[in-house]
Amino acid sequence: MKRSLILALGILLTLILFQFRNARAQSGAPTCNFQPDGSIVCTMGGGGGGEGGGSGEGGTCTPGEHLVYQVTAYDPEAGTCDAIPIWVDNCTGQAVESGGDAVDDMPCTLEASGPQHPCTIFSVGGGGITCTNTEWEVSARVSFPETFLDVRPYPVTLVRWPTALRNGGTPTSSGSGEVDYLPYGGGSPGNPQEGDWQDLRLTLTLRPSGPMMITLPKVGSLSLSNQGDSGTPTLVQWEVPSHPSVGAGPLAGTIAGLEELPTDMPLFVGDGRTPYKLFWEVHYLEYEAIKECVPGPAGGGGYNCGGGTGHKEIVGYEWRPHSNGGEIPPSEVNGLPPATAADTNGDGTPDAYWDHNLTLRRMDDANHVDNPQYQHSWNWGGLIYWAVREGQGQIGWPGQ
Repeated sequence: MKRSLILALGILLTLILFQFRNARAQSGAPTCNFQPDGSIVCTMGGGGGGEGGGSGEGGTCTPGEHLVYQVTAYDPEAGTCDAIPIWVDNCTGQAVESGGDAVDDMPCTLEASGPQHPCTIFSVGGGGITCTNTEWEVSARVSFPETFLDVRPYPVTLVRWPTALRNGGTPTSSGSGEVDYLPYGGGSPGNPQEGDWQDLRLTLTLRPSGPMMITLPKVGSLSLSNQGDSGTPTLVQWEVPSHPSVGAGPLAGTIAGLEELPTDMPLFVGDGRTPYKLFWEVHYLEYEAIKECVPGPAGGGGYNCGGGTGHKEIVGYEWRPHSNGGEIPPSEVNGLPPATAADTNGDGTPDAYWDHNLTLRRMDDANHVDNPQYQHSWNWGGLIYWAVREGQGQIGWPGQ
């Protein structure tokens, strides 16, 4: 990825909130769009050409200045950004003077798709996704989090017996990679130069984007919202026992972890999965010049601040924080297994990632999963094995 795009992600995001000091005020809500260089520009009431800050088709512009906000951090989920206000010359596009104190949590709602994520290489496997940026020489890996389906009675229930299921948790998962120093300005940690970066951190995060989806033979599909490990379970029941004649599959003796059951007991096979969305964030410090307005003309005799009485001059340097982030849809991840691509809204385009890292936890009659007498867990990568006996058979609690 070219550095120009990376800079666009962090520091070229520009929000124009007001029109020229000496022009009429515009009305209406800001209209925000990504530019070809990756920056975001929001205009009030239109603009462009002579009235929008810049040259028109004839090479002319309306003299004056307009206020822009140079964004230093962008939160795509909240739709807000942190920014520094700056007065900019309409014709030259050059900064003239400070527009005041920095602003936090300013609305930055976009109407167009954003710049691409910073991942130049993706690798998928081992229960997670790895994003690598080859220019920064940094990788971040996020694992699909362990989700929990709490069940009772298990691993065997009875025909027409109240059988309980609960979404016991769908946590968030994150993974980061770091690089200490990037000498973009030609400096070094002991002798930084303007434009150098340090303490870059790339983070991937998987966040749940919908309910846990459960499918059980002879029961159907269930949509279970997160109840935690103390919520009320959903009750279902089977109308037939788990017999090969009604579609029961493997025998209990062939499935690891089901030693409590007779080895020749047939099992129903269902599945469970939860949709997640993938997000990226990048944070870093950049060594930047501190410019202030000082009295008198510049070296060439010109004035560019202080109402025509001063000029901008570098008075020092400091490390300034920058950050950006966004969502990475499944279409961007090369090599994503088809079983991982989730189309949650049914429009034919995957919009999330299926997490199959499902752990079943056995509950007692009080819906607890930490009772030593009943406590047990199983994880078959999203599969759910369940035995169903005739009504006169035993339920199959431990020790019975």
